[in-house]
Amino acid sequence: MSWLALGPFDSVIATIAIPNNYGGHLHVTRTGPSGVEAAVRGYGPYVIADGEDTVAIRDYEAPLGVPLTYRYWLEEGWGVDPGSEVITVPATKSDDPWLTDLVRPTNTQRVTLQALPELGYAAQTGVHWILNRRTPIFAGDVANTPTFELTFVVADEAARQRARATLGNGVPILLRTPIEQGVGNLYFAVPSWREQRVSRLALHGDRRFVVSAVQVDRPDPSLYVPIPPMTYRRLRETHDTYADVKAAYATYDALLYDYDAQVGPADVQPWPPRDV
Repeated sequence: MSWLALGPFDSVIATIAIPNNYGGHLHVTRTGPSGVEAAVRGYGPYVIADGEDTVAIRDYEAPLGVPLTYRYWLEEGWGVDPGSEVITVPATKSDDPWLTDLVRPTNTQRVTLQALPELGYAAQTGVHWILNRRTPIFAGDVANTPTFELTFVVADEAARQRARATLGNGVPILLRTPIEQGVGNLYFAVPSWREQRVSRLALHGDRRFVVSAVQVDRPDPSLYVPIPPMTYRRLRETHDTYADVKAAYATYDALLYDYDAQVGPADVQPWPPRDV
């Protein structure tokens, strides 16, 4: 792993050198203080293309404020020793957490958290009352993951559209906060949510989102893989010829991950237009 640094959205970015003519699989994992080893999304494993000599690793889910050990290895031998690096993503000075879109990272943004007042735990139970017996027979199971209501505020129309895309794309969402805030990394699904005006006058773009949520397992890293921000349509809009593309980007990877080129939210299914 040649370097390890912070990227957009407090992500972790690294570059790994690949031996010549290697066409196998690369695995990258990270381990935090809990000792649980987690595959980095999109790299568990990553299929190396013919002639690919470096791979850029992007981890948008790195927990904040804790030491993380990244480990990587190649399959099929090749005499390459597994490597590891340790990095701590600094806990932000702001209390605002990251609302992280696992599939479309450019929807990810900081939001002002207004309320996460409680976590509600339920368990599947059976209560059986018996004639001539004062107490019931009770059968219970382990508690379920909690349900909760999350309320956050965004400041303008662009942030509002990114929030709608994140909540409405049908993919589990990650809330990232420093561990000391009592949350850490929390993955949740969204059965429903409400959008409210912060001001009673329809003159301002800030919005309040009230989200009904349930905690879920971390989605399978091989199933949900981040989509690069650059699209073919956007590329055609910003470059007239292939020569312009080659002049603007040193590598294909730099082209795909041009974050500045992504404008607006990345919806799986567009919302109905408001000007029709």
